[in-house]
Amino acid sequence: MHRSIRAAGTVALLAALTACSSEEESINALDVLGELREVISQGDGAQPLEQSQIDQAVAQIPSPLKFIEVTSRGGQAVFAPIQENGPYVTYASSTGQSVVFRNGFAVQSRGFGGDLMSSDEDALLRLVRARSGGTAPYVMRFLSGDNDTIVHRYTCNVIPQGPTPYAAGVVRSSATELEVHCVSEGGTDFVSSFTVDGSGEVLAARHWFGRLSEDLVYLTLRQ
Repeated sequence: MHRSIRAAGTVALLAALTACSSEEESINALDVLGELREVISQGDGAQPLEQSQIDQAVAQIPSPLKFIEVTSRGGQAVFAPIQENGPYVTYASSTGQSVVFRNGFAVQSRGFGGDLMSSDEDALLRLVRARSGGTAPYVMRFLSGDNDTIVHRYTCNVIPQGPTPYAAGVVRSSATELEVHCVSEGGTDFVSSFTVDGSGEVLAARHWFGRLSEDLVYLTLRQ
């Protein structure tokens, strides 16, 4: 699995990242990302950056970073952590969108439209983190266009796909690829995929995130 920041604004991206002093980077990560808005793809067909270019850019910020793409819109952005509560870490973009991750597994979103307001992922996440096959319940609660909460209850089958190398940003790891097939009487059936390292951390995913967002693709660029 591989997604990347697109080529538009490459020079601006590198210049903005390099301009940060090492003492300020961890504090002002969102300020830095605010200077990178022109780099976010709007589906203009620009060619993606080479992996070496992404590595060079991300290496300038010591903060954890994730690259996130909403497939239904073609929008892409780099997200930085803004809050941590135990295993839950909130990542935000410079434009105000946020995603909450639990051990690297996305559990909430805000600012995308049709957001995942909350989820009951305990049983599913246990299988994903253990990189084990099995069946688990999964509940997703979405916000409708009328600001009503829509609840979908799924039965999910986790199917290990075998070992895979992971390389994105400055992260290099041995991992396991998993497919998760979920069915529901009232919701949309879907297949998500997750790349999980030996510690049980989700490094990357193509995660179904509702009818408006479709798939949320996320990659760990720096841990």
